[in-house]
Amino acid sequence: MKISEHLYKTSGVEYETNSNTFLLECEKETILFDLGYEEKQWKAMESVESFWSLDTGKISKVFLTHGHYDHAGNTYRANEKGIEVYCGDPDAYKIENGYAEMEKLFGRKWICAKVDQRLKDGQVFEFSNVSVEVYSAPGHSKGSFAFVVNVDGHRALITGDMFFTRPFSPEDAVDLELAYMGGEDFDLKDFIKTLEKMSTLHCDILCPGHYYVYYGDVDALCRKAVDMARKVKNA
Repeated sequence: MKISEHLYKTSGVEYETNSNTFLLECEKETILFDLGYEEKQWKAMESVESFWSLDTGKISKVFLTHGHYDHAGNTYRANEKGIEVYCGDPDAYKIENGYAEMEKLFGRKWICAKVDQRLKDGQVFEFSNVSVEVYSAPGHSKGSFAFVVNVDGHRALITGDMFFTRPFSPEDAVDLELAYMGGEDFDLKDFIKTLEKMSTLHCDILCPGHYYVYYGDVDALCRKAVDMARKVKNA
């Protein structure tokens, strides 16, 4: 799915895969966001890249939103391809040393993999025609990160697992679903603070970890998610 001229969605519900992955086509290299898990999703990503005639040989880096299996289970495959992996701690540590929680949750063996660089809040990566802003986003997991991609005149927010848009039938509107809150290091207080931070970034495209891409006032969606999370806190 082509989101803008240089930004693509390379897996998700459109391709019968669990989680979303994204690809950013730069002038001299290509950047991935999240990796999904298992061979089916990896092949789906490759199929989408082929459909859009993207040069997979230019893929140099992947930024992981967090270390959960459905977003980072294929990290070892990126290692095999020589793709540099960027992730925040403590999720990066678990990717490298084993993730027992994910093995229990998904019923699959965790394959340890190398993380080349630990992400830090406030980093900005410049890639010729585009830039990527890095934001620490704890809550869903302690080492979660979000990214703002400045591309094609847009600010696209890649959130990983914070909240997702879904149809609000029969109205011409969208509803929100908060992400999974059952992780061992989930922290509701941090989660709310992260959503509040996201609501100030002035983005016009939302690229969540699951389901649908959204075009519009992302700040407003984040504020709605804050309200929903506060209701959970007060329940």
